[in-house]
Amino acid sequence: MKRFVLRAVVLVFALCSIGGKECTPGTGASSQNSGLPFCHSDPPIFCAAYCSGYDSVTFRDECSDIGADTLEILFELKVMSLYQEQLNQDIHLCTQADPFTFLTPCQIGIIPQEWPNQDHEVCQPVPPGCPM
Repeated sequence: MKRFVLRAVVLVFALCSIGGKECTPGTGASSQNSGLPFCHSDPPIFCAAYCSGYDSVTFRDECSDIGADTLEILFELKVMSLYQEQLNQDIHLCTQADPFTFLTPCQIGIIPQEWPNQDHEVCQPVPPGCPM
């Protein structure tokens, strides 16, 4: 199973680097906007990892939004662990800065959860999955 996850991460990075639609912000469910902000979720909506330079993974600022909690921490730990395992095998996933190609929590099996008891009159429900 662990090898499958590693291969999936490599495949996701590879697909994103050749322009996969689901890796680009502004596609999918996030394009629908009722004018209200999205409700808080963990990991926050639009939270994602990207290559900020050679062998350097960075997390979007959205990962630090108010909704961030244990699932966001798990996402960061999982990404860094998987990335480090690839580096240990001398596989470099980040060969240059690429701020427009993302790895989302959904792509590694972490589904964002909307915080309970939010007023949907002041915020819109979080779209299912990861809207990036």
